[in-house]
Amino acid sequence: MFFTVDSQFADGELWRLQELFEILDEKLADIDARMEESADPDSDGLCDRGEYFIGLGFVAIQQYLVETIMFTGLTKSEAYKLGPKQSSGATYVELINACANWWKHEPEWFDAGEVPKKGVKSFGLVTEVTDSPSYQLSDVLASFCGYPEKMVDVLLARALYY
Repeated sequence: MFFTVDSQFADGELWRLQELFEILDEKLADIDARMEESADPDSDGLCDRGEYFIGLGFVAIQQYLVETIMFTGLTKSEAYKLGPKQSSGATYVELINACANWWKHEPEWFDAGEVPKKGVKSFGLVTEVTDSPSYQLSDVLASFCGYPEKMVDVLLARALYY
């Protein structure tokens, strides 16, 4: 939850998210270093590991957003429409929520062979950012960071290099 003091936000709970992201940053840096050394990061499982931890980060942000939105008087759908937009036209908050939902439910979608009605919006928002057949969350995160490459392109380039 957050409070305002003299028009400034004072968030007594943000430290939890910051602490988790320090842990995730270290983990992802380690995975990235291993990917640089690997002749085949995908076959070595490194890409899946990275995708897992990136998804975990999206879910942590989603939980924080839901907790924070409760104190605003806005509905989630109203709050998710606020703020800056990504080049796809979706707000960053919408994409974070969609990525968290993707991470939590994609195995069910794969198992069922289709995206259920309640997952269509999340699926659409993520695939609007990346049309890659895999590592979609890595691609969305890369787009947030301003990297033009998609994970699949990086893997292809590495495969051709080795």
